[in-house]
Amino acid sequence: MRFSKQEESPLDRLEREANDDFLLLEELGPEYFGGSHLLELHERVRLRLAQFDRLRRLNTLVGATAAGWMLLGVVLVLVGWITPARVAFAVMGVSLLGFLAGVWLLKWKFESRGELEFTLRTIEEELRRRAATKGRSARL
Repeated sequence: MRFSKQEESPLDRLEREANDDFLLLEELGPEYFGGSHLLELHERVRLRLAQFDRLRRLNTLVGATAAGWMLLGVVLVLVGWITPARVAFAVMGVSLLGFLAGVWLLKWKFESRGELEFTLRTIEEELRRRAATKGRSARL
Protein backbone atom coordinates (compact mmCIF):
# COMPACT_ATOMS: atom_id res chain seq x y z
CA MET A 1 0.00 0.00 0.00
CA ARG A 2 1.45 3.40 -1.03
CA PHE A 3 0.82 6.55 0.90
CA SER A 4 0.79 9.99 -0.66
CA LYS A 5 3.50 11.12 1.75
CA GLN A 6 6.53 8.87 1.54
CA GLU A 7 8.71 8.14 4.52
CA GLU A 8 12.14 9.73 4.41
CA SER A 9 14.90 7.15 4.18
CA PRO A 10 17.93 7.42 6.46
CA LEU A 11 20.09 8.25 3.44
CA ASP A 12 17.75 11.07 2.39
CA ARG A 13 17.76 12.41 5.95
CA LEU A 14 21.57 12.38 6.07
CA GLU A 15 21.78 14.17 2.72
CA ARG A 16 19.27 16.80 3.84
CA GLU A 17 21.12 17.38 7.09
CA ALA A 18 24.49 17.54 5.32
CA ASN A 19 23.13 20.28 3.05
CA ASP A 20 21.97 22.36 6.04
CA ASP A 21 24.91 24.72 6.59
CA PHE A 22 23.47 26.16 9.80
CA LEU A 23 23.00 22.72 11.34
CA LEU A 24 26.59 21.83 10.41
CA LEU A 25 27.81 25.13 11.84
CA GLU A 26 26.00 24.38 15.10
CA GLU A 27 27.28 20.80 15.33
CA LEU A 28 30.86 21.18 14.04
CA GLY A 29 31.69 24.79 14.77
CA PRO A 30 32.85 27.53 12.41
CA GLU A 31 36.49 26.40 12.23
CA TYR A 32 35.61 23.76 9.61
CA PHE A 33 34.23 26.32 7.14
CA GLY A 34 36.23 28.36 4.65
CA GLY A 35 36.40 32.14 4.97
CA SER A 36 34.26 32.84 1.91
CA HIS A 37 31.67 30.33 3.09
CA LEU A 38 31.58 32.00 6.51
CA LEU A 39 31.07 35.39 4.86
CA GLU A 40 28.20 33.93 2.84
CA LEU A 41 26.64 32.40 5.97
CA HIS A 42 27.10 35.73 7.78
CA GLU A 43 25.10 37.53 5.09
CA ARG A 44 22.41 34.83 5.12
CA VAL A 45 22.04 35.12 8.91
CA ARG A 46 21.78 38.92 8.65
CA LEU A 47 19.03 38.53 6.02
CA ARG A 48 17.20 36.00 8.21
CA LEU A 49 17.41 38.39 11.18
CA ALA A 50 15.94 41.21 9.09
CA GLN A 51 13.15 38.91 7.86
CA PHE A 52 12.48 37.75 11.44
CA ASP A 53 12.20 41.36 12.62
CA ARG A 54 9.79 42.28 9.79
CA LEU A 55 7.57 39.28 10.46
CA ARG A 56 7.62 39.90 14.21
CA ARG A 57 6.57 43.55 13.72
CA LEU A 58 3.76 42.45 11.39
CA ASN A 59 2.65 39.83 13.90
CA THR A 60 2.65 42.40 16.71
CA LEU A 61 0.50 44.68 14.57
CA VAL A 62 -1.99 41.87 13.95
CA GLY A 63 -2.13 41.16 17.70
CA ALA A 64 -2.67 44.84 18.46
CA THR A 65 -5.54 45.00 15.99
CA ALA A 66 -7.18 42.11 17.88
CA ALA A 67 -7.11 44.24 21.02
CA GLY A 68 -8.53 47.19 19.08
CA TRP A 69 -11.40 45.11 17.70
CA MET A 70 -12.20 43.87 21.20
CA LEU A 71 -12.29 47.43 22.53
CA LEU A 72 -14.54 48.46 19.66
CA GLY A 73 -16.82 45.48 20.36
CA VAL A 74 -17.13 46.44 24.03
CA VAL A 75 -17.95 50.04 23.11
CA LEU A 76 -20.58 48.89 20.60
CA VAL A 77 -22.18 46.60 23.21
CA LEU A 78 -22.32 49.49 25.70
CA VAL A 79 -23.94 51.69 23.07
CA GLY A 80 -26.47 48.95 22.34
CA TRP A 81 -25.44 48.04 18.80
CA ILE A 82 -25.31 44.29 19.21
CA THR A 83 -24.94 43.20 15.56
CA PRO A 84 -21.92 45.44 14.81
CA ALA A 85 -20.46 44.35 18.16
CA ARG A 86 -20.72 40.70 17.11
CA VAL A 87 -18.95 41.54 13.86
CA ALA A 88 -16.19 43.34 15.78
CA PHE A 89 -15.76 40.35 18.11
CA ALA A 90 -15.67 37.98 15.12
CA VAL A 91 -12.95 40.08 13.45
CA MET A 92 -11.13 40.12 16.79
CA GLY A 93 -11.20 36.32 16.82
CA VAL A 94 -9.82 36.17 13.29
CA SER A 95 -7.07 38.65 14.22
CA LEU A 96 -6.22 36.61 17.29
CA LEU A 97 -6.01 33.43 15.23
CA GLY A 98 -3.78 35.27 12.75
CA PHE A 99 -1.55 36.39 15.61
CA LEU A 100 -1.26 32.85 16.98
CA ALA A 101 -0.52 31.52 13.49
CA GLY A 102 2.18 34.18 13.17
CA VAL A 103 3.75 33.14 16.48
CA TRP A 104 3.78 29.52 15.35
CA LEU A 105 5.26 30.49 11.96
CA LEU A 106 8.06 32.48 13.58
CA LYS A 107 8.87 29.60 15.93
CA TRP A 108 8.75 27.02 13.15
CA LYS A 109 10.80 28.98 10.62
CA PHE A 110 13.34 30.75 12.81
CA GLU A 111 13.29 29.07 16.25
CA SER A 112 14.22 32.33 18.00
CA ARG A 113 15.96 35.66 17.54
CA GLY A 114 18.51 34.68 20.17
CA GLU A 115 19.51 31.62 18.17
CA LEU A 116 20.01 33.75 15.06
CA GLU A 117 22.05 36.29 17.02
CA PHE A 118 24.18 33.52 18.56
CA THR A 119 24.92 32.11 15.10
CA LEU A 120 25.84 35.60 13.86
CA ARG A 121 28.17 36.18 16.85
CA THR A 122 29.79 32.77 16.36
CA ILE A 123 30.56 33.53 12.72
CA GLU A 124 31.82 37.04 13.51
CA GLU A 125 34.10 35.76 16.29
CA GLU A 126 35.59 33.14 13.98
CA LEU A 127 36.16 35.72 11.24
CA ARG A 128 37.85 38.04 13.78
CA ARG A 129 39.99 35.19 15.07
CA ARG A 130 41.11 34.32 11.53
CA ALA A 131 41.84 37.95 10.74
CA ALA A 132 43.97 38.26 13.91
CA THR A 133 45.79 35.01 13.14
CA LYS A 134 46.44 36.12 9.57
CA GLY A 135 47.71 39.49 10.83
CA ARG A 136 50.11 37.81 13.25
CA SER A 137 51.46 35.41 10.61
CA ALA A 138 51.99 38.30 8.17
CA ARG A 139 54.15 40.11 10.75
CA LEU A 140 56.39 37.07 11.29
